[in-house]
Amino acid sequence: MISPLFESLIRNSLTVLAEEPDDSTAMVWSEAEANAEIENSENAIYKLDLVDKEVLIEEVEDLLAYDTIRKVKELWLDKNEFGNEGVEALANSPQLKKLMVLSLAHNKLTNYSAQSIAASPYLGQLQKLFLQSNRIGLEGLKALTESEVLSNLQLLYLNLNPVGPAGAEILAGESRLQNLRELYLQKTGLGLGGVKVLCESKNFQELTLLSLAANGLEDSAVDLLCCSEAFPRLITLDLYQNRISDRAVDQLKASPNLKSVRAFQVDWRG
Repeated sequence: MISPLFESLIRNSLTVLAEEPDDSTAMVWSEAEANAEIENSENAIYKLDLVDKEVLIEEVEDLLAYDTIRKVKELWLDKNEFGNEGVEALANSPQLKKLMVLSLAHNKLTNYSAQSIAASPYLGQLQKLFLQSNRIGLEGLKALTESEVLSNLQLLYLNLNPVGPAGAEILAGESRLQNLRELYLQKTGLGLGGVKVLCESKNFQELTLLSLAANGLEDSAVDLLCCSEAFPRLITLDLYQNRISDRAVDQLKASPNLKSVRAFQVDWRG
């Protein structure tokens, strides 16, 4: 049975969102409208923010038994202690059929969590998945890319996971993640080899943002990016915390293959 304290935490962490919002411009209703919707309507949709609330597996189970969870479209659970077991419970809950955004950053998760999400029968509406600062490696990445359930995914946040060149090969190979708009690979150990396989892939035709920050890259990576036709719709290219020279930045700006890019993000000039 859910404790009164945890139930109060859930209630106070819920935000009512405007019905069917555009995911980039979700609006919070006025307090009066929100209260009315909470009390009277079955059409209310919610964001639930439980970041850094010491949520354990027992609380995850209580959360999934809480009636309003079935109306949640954004679920933020970063920096908690429920581990892989908690993610498995989330992935196997029919209460989360409406979920569009799931954030599980900084939770010490492993491949098992990624595999649980990939195999979920209920997360087919998911559009944004935040997995940064975990321990998800090759087996987890493979499960994500092979998942039919995640074929609607538009954003994948993998910063600070042990991806490496081999993980880049998985992302660039046979994949069902063909609708990605944003891919974040900061501090994932890609190196030049990882960038090379990404640049040779046909999986990123819809991508508008690519983050390759802090991957030990130099101007040779820029040469690959400029010669690649892998990113025809790219708007933002993040190369922060790499060793990119003035010459290479000019090369990026002049590349006909990157003509849609409006923001080249670099912070080291030499």
